[in-house]
Parts: sequence; structure tokens; C-alpha cells
Amino acid sequence: MRKYILFLAMIYACEKADRSTMGTVRLKSDATTDSIEFVVKEMLVAISTNDIEKARYHVLEEGRVFRVRKDGMGFRSNSEFFKQTADQSTNYYERMWDPIIMYRGNLAVAWTTYDFHLNGKFSHCGAESFTLTRSNNRWMVVDWAYTANEPENCNSPLGKVSKEELVN
Repeated sequence: MRKYILFLAMIYACEKADRSTMGTVRLKSDATTDSIEFVVKEMLVAISTNDIEKARYHVLEEGRVFRVRKDGMGFRSNSEFFKQTADQSTNYYERMWDPIIMYRGNLAVAWTTYDFHLNGKFSHCGAESFTLTRSNNRWMVVDWAYTANEPENCNSPLGKVSKEELVN
């Protein structure tokens, strides 16, 4: 009977816990997780610098992008992502923090939180998930998905973006 009561108490505690205040989980770093994180960061640098060559180097053209927003969901191809990245008339800047990386063999998943700035102004934040594959000893992003939360629902631990960050 004690085990049953303890079990019910644990279930109740798990249901009532506010998961938004739980600490960040950071898996043990190794050469593989570091190389996966590097590819994701390089992809974000490509977005932030409109570097189409860097984007093409780290992202498979055959993949897709999936977006979840308050007003619905949308898909686009990585080819469309490349066109957007090459658009020099728009200034994008994206930062990520606390990535969680898992892999087995030649398949990996990276999950992170991020904030996004458009033409020097804060736009939105959310969570991103990247699926990567390793081919010829190199990790590449295949598919990725992200949420786009309204600015009032964002709280980046990275603080405000400096003008130097937006220029570089």
C-alpha cells in the first residue's frame, strides 16, 4: 500500500510541476556533439550573414523547414530557405542557447531555444529542432522545425543584442 501511495504522490508531483522553471539539461559534450553543435551554429551564422555558400555547405537542399506559429503551420523547402538566405536586402540575426544534442550512428537531433531579429529589431523567439545526417564523415542539416512565439512571450537569457552583433 505504501508503494502505491508513493507512486500516486510522484505522479501528482510530476503533473503539477511547472516545467518552464526547470533547469536546463545539458548532455555530456564529446567530439561528435561538438561537431553537430558547430554545424547548427554555422547554419545560424549563414542566416545572420546572408551567406548562401555557407548555408548550402551545411544544409541539404532536399530537406524541408517546418514552422509553427500562433496563426498556423507552414512548410517550405530548403531550396526556398536558400533563396531567403541569399536575399541581401533583409538583415537577419539569430542567436541560440542551451542546445541539447542526441545522436546515434549517422543520425542526430539538435534542439535549442533561440531569438530572432529582423532588420535590427527583435522579431520573435522559440524552440528549434534540427535533424542532421552524417555523410562522408560530415554532418549536414536535413530537416528543421521551429516555433515562432510572439515577442511578449519571449525572455532571452542572452539579453539585448548589441549594435556590433547586428553589424557582424
